[in-house]
Amino acid sequence: MTKHLEWGWSKKTVDAIEMGIHALKETQWIPISERLPEEEEYILLSFANYTGLDIGRYEKDGENDKFYPGDDEETYAHYGLIVNAWMPLPKPYKEKTE
Repeated sequence: MTKHLEWGWSKKTVDAIEMGIHALKETQWIPISERLPEEEEYILLSFANYTGLDIGRYEKDGENDKFYPGDDEETYAHYGLIVNAWMPLPKPYKEKTE
């Protein structure tokens, strides 16, 4: 950051760039082979055998990792879908108050 300030960038500009970099890192797909999501949190899911996306959740069931569509009691595997990656959902919109 100091280097950028030496180049004449304002602290506000550097902070905005750092915030943008952080946001980009938070919105990348995470392969399930790399890391699994927290249990019972809604996440965006990608599939190895389907081009669509879906919002679902993850549960550890004994030694099995299971992904469920929304609040469904059946797993994606039950429907023949293979989850290959996930990403966190953005935080809900909150109106700014002055």
